[in-house]
Amino acid sequence: MVQYCVMVKGPCRGKMCDFWARIKIRKASIEELVVGIRESIAQCNSTQSMILNDALREYWTRMGIRNFERLCEEEPDLCAKMIDAELQAQSV
Repeated sequence: MVQYCVMVKGPCRGKMCDFWARIKIRKASIEELVVGIRESIAQCNSTQSMILNDALREYWTRMGIRNFERLCEEEPDLCAKMIDAELQAQSV
């Protein structure tokens, strides 16, 4: 039997829950996200072990996002905000 989560108003996702990460991203401004992404890219450049896409994915994972595809399906506006922040962070 699937447990019901009152916060997401649906089935509990257990370890795949990213409810609080979505809240953090929704509340953060684009500028705050851009700063975080640029810091992640700078750390990546200092180690040279990751490529840009890996640095971006690592940033969102550290924020708490568990499944990017599901996030974009369920909340396209939040996904668009994340993509916008990524694009602004990459432009200099």
